[in-house]
Amino acid sequence: MLAGLAPVFLLIGLGVFARRIGLLDEASATGLNRLVLYFALPALFIAKVGTSPLESALSPRVIFVTVAIVTAATVLGLWYARAAHLPPPQRGALAQGAMRGNIVYFTFPVILTLYGEDGLRLAAVSSMVLVPVMNLLAVAALELYRPPEARDRHIFVRVVANPIVVGALMGLFLAIVHWRPWGWLGTTLNALADLAFPGALLALGAQLEVAQWRRMWRSLGAAAGIKLLLMPVGGWWILKLLGASPLETAVGVLLLAAPTAVASHSVAAELGGDVEFSSSCVLVTTVLSVATYVVWVLLLSS
Repeated sequence: MLAGLAPVFLLIGLGVFARRIGLLDEASATGLNRLVLYFALPALFIAKVGTSPLESALSPRVIFVTVAIVTAATVLGLWYARAAHLPPPQRGALAQGAMRGNIVYFTFPVILTLYGEDGLRLAAVSSMVLVPVMNLLAVAALELYRPPEARDRHIFVRVVANPIVVGALMGLFLAIVHWRPWGWLGTTLNALADLAFPGALLALGAQLEVAQWRRMWRSLGAAAGIKLLLMPVGGWWILKLLGASPLETAVGVLLLAAPTAVASHSVAAELGGDVEFSSSCVLVTTVLSVATYVVWVLLLSS
């Protein structure tokens, strides 16, 4: 099963290498990311979830546990940031980095490789609730430490209008009504869906940047510890207590063990958070996840 992780990290590494030698610059990496975000990922949700029997991919246990753990991680991150007397912009950024996982770009390819389309459908249906919750919690944590006059009253609408959220909800609706695409449309959706994971991983690698993170190592260590250790351990323990199946447990744990989402950087920049800390958190957790994912795959397959 470890061989299934290799393509994920190799594609990320290839994206880093392409940025390094100039094949992908910041503008082209951003363009590739937007192409995946607005076309490939919504097509993936529609093609893989919208055409599947919903009851076979719906797990209330996975949804409940992942949402509960993400919420608890946000509270823990905010508590630590306040206890450590961090500057206000860094408090919201730490809470976001500690709980907002790169599940669509990073974890979905791992789950597809290791557990096939059944695992991917379970992860995709669960993310229809989890992704909007993570987005809202991230925005709430960052808005908490903004001056009142700078707060965005329309942020909920912008979160719900996110292309990933729209694609996920559309996939859910189509699954409920047992939709079946016309042949040409199904072929087009599948072709776009095939672009989603390699494009997302290449863009992820190209967007990782080395930041001056040494002066923030305690805060980064706290965020990484919550994100890569406490969240998956807590999820694994609760799913076991609830009698989850091996597939449910594996999908739930891997969703929670995802490194910090690349989008954290842009969201922090937009909402007045510490951009340098957010970038560093993405980089540090992504590098560390190479080891933590290997450990989890070994534990889940034993």
